Amino acid sequence: METGAAVVELYGLMPEQFIGARNQLAKAAREAGDQQTAAAVAALCKPTVSAWLANQLVRIDPDGIHALTQLGEQLRETYLSSDSTRRRELTHQRHDLVRSLVRVARDQAAGGRRVTPQTTERLTETLDAALVDPAAAQLLRSGQLTSALRHVGFGVVDENGDPVQLAPIRPRVVRRSAPPRKRQTSTTMQRPTAKTGRSPVDHTLKQRRAAQRKRRDEAEADYTLAATEHEHAGQVLDAHQHRIADLEADLVRLNDQLEQTRQTLREARKQTRRLERAFHQAARNAAAVRKRLDSEEQRLTAME
Repeated sequence: METGAAVVELYGLMPEQFIGARNQLAKAAREAGDQQTAAAVAALCKPTVSAWLANQLVRIDPDGIHALTQLGEQLRETYLSSDSTRRRELTHQRHDLVRSLVRVARDQAAGGRRVTPQTTERLTETLDAALVDPAAAQLLRSGQLTSALRHVGFGVVDENGDPVQLAPIRPRVVRRSAPPRKRQTSTTMQRPTAKTGRSPVDHTLKQRRAAQRKRRDEAEADYTLAATEHEHAGQVLDAHQHRIADLEADLVRLNDQLEQTRQTLREARKQTRRLERAFHQAARNAAAVRKRLDSEEQRLTAME
């Protein structure tokens, strides 16, 4: 079997079969004298459970994955065209499609394995990342994920939050092609005008193309600005989320300190009450001793 096909098959195996099959494939390459391929195969990472489930979904329901990536392209087109009505319609389809694919993964691709809520959440994030980012979609379609994907403000990250190395792919914008020109049979229409050297039809088409190019350039400029603002908003959101996490950690620490201080205060109050009782008892003892001393002094005086 060709190495590339073997690697694709490797990522379709059950998780517990991956390491043994990978090592066997690397061994076969070494025995064939292909040390470079052997080293590359030996370095292949075992997929996480979420990534394995996504790889299985690609194999079980390739039509569903294709529909997902096509829907992602259509959504990006609505942002370029500012078609909010169509965007809302596709967003509704997006949620339905992602839920459907997750259900297929849980009921069929998992092969009877129990899928935890955490795995389901990471699979959902992976499908959403493929909808938003065309490079993430390409990686998902390969069926060779080693980690689940998540789209954040600055790009796509893996399960550890590290940026995923993806090939830079510019989103494809599908533009409606211009209608075919009708063949001109009239001698009058074919004859160029004396002033411009072009027919009125050509002149009109030129103006339309120029206007369309201008609208396209304006849309691309708006898209670039919106993407920049989106990235900046994501960075600000990420910073605030980290700030909230830090404040919550501080709150837990301060609550612990407050509870310890309260416990120390309770113990100090108990000790104060014990000391007060001892003080009052010592005062009573001192008064009794003083009284006895006075009595003894009176007796001594009487004897003298």
